[in-house]
Amino acid sequence: MCLGIPAKVVQIDKSNLGKVDYLGTRVKTNFELLDNLKVGDWVIVHAGFAISKLDEEEARETFSILREMAKNEAQANKNKEREKQSNRQKG
Repeated sequence: MCLGIPAKVVQIDKSNLGKVDYLGTRVKTNFELLDNLKVGDWVIVHAGFAISKLDEEEARETFSILREMAKNEAQANKNKEREKQSNRQKG
């Protein structure tokens, strides 16, 4: 599964390349797929390309969903590990 990650545009050069800030990490990004971007805009980044523009509220909602997904996955992994241990003790 591939995910696009929200990030804030922090630098754009004349060749439509630049950097985004993803939770404090600056990442090189290609902006050629989007028009009329400016520093401060929010975008979805996938595989080094900004693929869509979104507003700050949408970015916050997306971060919230991603955090919840990570939390649920961690809990599912813990449950699987407990089940394995239980099965080993029974077997």
